[in-house]
Amino acid sequence: MKKYLVLALLACSYSQAHEPYIAPLSYLTANTQISMLSGYAEEALNAEYALKDVQFSVIQPNQTQLSIQTQSQLESVTTFDLKLPQQGTYTVYGKTSYPIQYVQHNKQWKIFADVAADKVPALSERDYVIPSDFKGKAPKKVDTIREWSIQSYVSKATTSPIAATPAPIQVTFQTHPNEIVAGQPVQLQLSKAGKTLAHAEVLIRAQGTTDKQAQTVTVNPNGTATLTFPHAGSYLLEVSEKMENKTTPQNQYYTIISLGVKTPAA
Repeated sequence: MKKYLVLALLACSYSQAHEPYIAPLSYLTANTQISMLSGYAEEALNAEYALKDVQFSVIQPNQTQLSIQTQSQLESVTTFDLKLPQQGTYTVYGKTSYPIQYVQHNKQWKIFADVAADKVPALSERDYVIPSDFKGKAPKKVDTIREWSIQSYVSKATTSPIAATPAPIQVTFQTHPNEIVAGQPVQLQLSKAGKTLAHAEVLIRAQGTTDKQAQTVTVNPNGTATLTFPHAGSYLLEVSEKMENKTTPQNQYYTIISLGVKTPAA
């Protein structure tokens, strides 16, 4: 999978093009079990590469926690059965990470990829650099980790309070995630390490859309944000900390939440 992710990073001008997610077939159900799907996708919620070697945690409505090791053999998507023995909301959480190197180029920090020039587009067409972009030896590299925390919520018969996950970036909903209605504002509180996350980037992507089609949400200085989903359907909500290309890169954390938005009542 890491081979595919590297190719995805290099093939696209925007280094976040392929990102992981976890989502159920349905967010509200009366079933005794339901399928969960996860993968790396350029089009939101349309998996292209399976998410390998990730252990998922499930927090049940009574707050007991289970671990699930996926067994999928598919190349395009990872699947597993989520058992639903209790009524209420199940929180499904996992994380994956990847090392990324940065170097300074023209006084800006850019991703460094150790590949030959004939394997990638011209410098003007990409936002990362390769060894041949430098005269002589490349400058000192900075090693970082990009970590994605992916989560979703499944409610059986009724909703109940959602459980907190160990994700570095926490997203608190004032509206239950499985009770979000199209066209109605949703309030969020964002935090990192227990502190308000004011310099956050919040993106909304409807199923099938790319990162370039994402809706950007304004974040207030107190770490709150108000978002409105235009239509019913499946979405990804992505929250990260804004990066400045003139400051030394640090580890980057993303929280990606899949959501099912309901149609307004007639």
